[in-house]
Amino acid sequence: MPDSIVVSPRWNIFARELENILAARGLRLSHLDDRGVVFHREKVRRLQHSLKSPGHLTMLNPDEMTRLIATFGLSDLEQQRLQASLLATAVEMALLDRADAQLALMAAEDVFDILFAAFRARPEMTVASRIKAAAFTDEAEPFGDEQFELALDLLDRACLALSLGRAASSPRSRAIRAYEAAGGFARALQCLQNCRFPTHESREWRYWYDEAEAGRQMAEALQQAEGGEQ
Repeated sequence: MPDSIVVSPRWNIFARELENILAARGLRLSHLDDRGVVFHREKVRRLQHSLKSPGHLTMLNPDEMTRLIATFGLSDLEQQRLQASLLATAVEMALLDRADAQLALMAAEDVFDILFAAFRARPEMTVASRIKAAAFTDEAEPFGDEQFELALDLLDRACLALSLGRAASSPRSRAIRAYEAAGGFARALQCLQNCRFPTHESREWRYWYDEAEAGRQMAEALQQAEGGEQ
């Protein structure tokens, strides 16, 4: 009998669902920067890499999600898939700090299936949390020193917290997630200031620094908005 074909897991549930949505249009993750959804190929490379490694669960930030939906005209069902995948990825990220990677993925897969089924059965559940549209194939490891790598990991976590905060249904939850995101972006900025490579004059460093600063401003704006409601 021929050997069984072993299918490697796609570790990042969000990136997996995004990849599936693009594939239905005959596109790949590598088209994200070609179509102006993201502005730097390194973000695309990290998304691709996160499918193969559980160590870095990269996702799009809220502005990139807005451009994604507008650029490709995502349906309500596709937006629900992405919303469920964001929440499932948050569970996976939390479990990866405490459990075996395979177990974390299995649990997050169950969360995704449950949430997506619920969103399909009751679309009103996502009215408050729906992502709304407004208007590398290189497989090498990312370069940089430990502070730079830590900064990118902090960016991933802060971006997820910000996305969950903007999608939360209660002011308290939005405020808590905004606080977490603002702190994460601030720590990422500090790590970027401390890193030696890439240099502060490089385009690579400037891209990530600008993304962290923009994220910090969005998180602080969400904090202020929710603080005003309380």
